[in-house]
Amino acid sequence: LHPPPSTIRAPSGDDIVHSEAMAHAAKILERMANQNTFADVTEDFKFWEDQSDLYRDEGTLLPLWRFQFEKTKKKHVTAVKWNPEFADLFAVGYGSFDFMKQGSGMLCLFSLKNPSWPEFHCSLHCGVMCLDWHPQYSSVLCVGLYDGTVCVYDVRSKTQAPIYQSTVKTGKHTDPVWEVCWQEEDLAKNLNFFSISSDGRVTLWTLAKSELEYSDLMQLKLVTRGAGGRGGSGAADDDDDSALLGLAGGSCFDFSKLSEHLFLVGTEEGYIHKCSKAYNSEYLATYSGHYMAVYTVRWNPFHSKVFASCSADWTAKLWDHTTSSPLLSFDLNVQVGDLAWSPWSSTTFAACTADGKVHVFDLNENKNEPYCEQKAVRKAKLTKVAFNAKSSTPIIAVGDDHGCVTTMKPSPNLRWTAVTKAEAERKAKEEAEAAASGGPRRGAPKKVVEEGGAAKRDPRDLEIDKVEKLLEQAHKNQIE
Repeated sequence: LHPPPSTIRAPSGDDIVHSEAMAHAAKILERMANQNTFADVTEDFKFWEDQSDLYRDEGTLLPLWRFQFEKTKKKHVTAVKWNPEFADLFAVGYGSFDFMKQGSGMLCLFSLKNPSWPEFHCSLHCGVMCLDWHPQYSSVLCVGLYDGTVCVYDVRSKTQAPIYQSTVKTGKHTDPVWEVCWQEEDLAKNLNFFSISSDGRVTLWTLAKSELEYSDLMQLKLVTRGAGGRGGSGAADDDDDSALLGLAGGSCFDFSKLSEHLFLVGTEEGYIHKCSKAYNSEYLATYSGHYMAVYTVRWNPFHSKVFASCSADWTAKLWDHTTSSPLLSFDLNVQVGDLAWSPWSSTTFAACTADGKVHVFDLNENKNEPYCEQKAVRKAKLTKVAFNAKSSTPIIAVGDDHGCVTTMKPSPNLRWTAVTKAEAERKAKEEAEAAASGGPRRGAPKKVVEEGGAAKRDPRDLEIDKVEKLLEQAHKNQIE
């Protein structure tokens, strides 16, 4: 006879089924089941290489996992950010870019180890517009919302409530927050981040003991179309004008990792302004190449002079911040939603467009057109693109307006670095010489040693050299 259920139940107060240990075990089992379900995708992610790249001058993107959540089906992906510590983890913000159809928002964390369900999710009262992971504290996330609120989450917390949140009393923005970005800790070791909004403010938020404290770093003055490119003189003539016309709507920004005080601001009017944290009364320079809202502006991670931008005017542009006109411009025939630099190559970037395509450029290989142009989704617009900088296997994530994030693996031709390219060219040259002479040359080993000595330069310096050559050529073409 089986004992009655009451005799085998755990001691009172210890509910094993709902315990933390059981939840942990269930999570591991779920990941194992998913690994079996998506075994072919996992193998492609780890091992597959497109061999046809050896015979052509272009690349491809291999679709891997698709991340969807039942509660976000009708929302737009408004932000995608990979975690700075865990290579498999990324955060996704959901909201709406259609301002006539605003609803609630959602924040989800997904892992490549479990594509079927988010590791963390929470609903918000309005759409999420942007988010950013703290570079040192990898569980801390700042989020900007459609109603102008900024909030900070610790995703380890058992509650889904933010640990900090701005209010009307503490200076919250009056328009949507388009981008947020963590900064280095201040002298008092307080965490702080910047935000930019359509209300024309670039604001510094400091995490004090009890609440978020704010100070406006800059108020974006309107400039006239004829004044672009004349540095600070492009700002509105006087305070009366700015009081009359209001402020420029900020739509994106980026802080230089290589020149700490410099940052760029993109506006809804189509201007890009170069600004300094130390000098906030005027713009250092104004760049006027775009004619509609600038959606993204990004400094090159290797070279301190170069940045790229994309806009609703169908173009992506490459700039040198010391000159007022763009070095290169690429017309993609449809609205360009987002742009991101590759973490492995100084001349590679990806842009995503409203026709569902991802365009990957390698300017070292081709300065005129994308090295890869591929449709990632069938009936959706792509809104965001992000490279994974931590993963040993390169991977790109793209978000669309149907609440789906698609991950893709670039083929070998899209992953060239200065080192791997030089190595491939050396091998090809050796093989060609061996084939021409009917066998390997006697002097070949000596040559390899010499080249090996020359190749001991820092790979980062080699990447900077690639950009220097590109700048030299682009400036020469501009003069001609």
